[in-house]
Amino acid sequence: MGMPVTIEVIDPSATSRTLSEAMIEFRDLDDLFSPFKPDSAVSRINRGELAPEDAGETVGQAIRLCEMFSAATDGYFSAWIGGRFDPSGLVKAWAIDRACSHLERCRFLNFFVDAGGDVQTRGVNRNGTPWRVGIRHPVIRDKVSKVVLATDLAVATSGTYEKGRHIRDPHTGQPVDSLLSLTVIGPDIVQADVLATAAFASGEGALEMVERFDGYEAYAIRPDNTATWTTGFEAFTDRTS
Repeated sequence: MGMPVTIEVIDPSATSRTLSEAMIEFRDLDDLFSPFKPDSAVSRINRGELAPEDAGETVGQAIRLCEMFSAATDGYFSAWIGGRFDPSGLVKAWAIDRACSHLERCRFLNFFVDAGGDVQTRGVNRNGTPWRVGIRHPVIRDKVSKVVLATDLAVATSGTYEKGRHIRDPHTGQPVDSLLSLTVIGPDIVQADVLATAAFASGEGALEMVERFDGYEAYAIRPDNTATWTTGFEAFTDRTS
């Protein structure tokens, strides 16, 4: 997927095979959905060689999820960009979720899965305390803006600092620059990641959108480097750091 993936399992019975099997979820979804692989289903759909309804159950499930999230976010999340199928805003988080499901089937209780800075945690770290997930400062690369204390929590961030103004308002097709970054936390990585993308695309209404979803909070950094957050966000942060 063109990004680092880290899996840490706090259990002496975990093996390299366990982690390799969890990583298969990333490989399999990348093979199907990568816009950079000419033989992927996404590439074939966009070349007109494959109808979406003929692309198999996994692609069909992704389309249905994207349609559900589009409706829930007033169309600010969309898998169709400029007439092309691009479910990238869903697939990375979906791979994280599937890797977590594999680890849960193996009966592991305490683990951490990070793909490109989007994280799902279960249980506690090796010190028996909540996992510490830093929200990177969008301008000062070696600085962390906030530390989230994450137990059974997902943390997902959308922003302009890695790829520039790549998030577009689906309603206008124009890049959005009302925020530098938006981090969403909540129980489920797929919903957190989709909300981070959709709320960022909504611009000034980002925090209000996240607050519509029970169990989810957000932290936004504006272009002037000031921050604002939802009412319950600070309850999940390390206030001593």
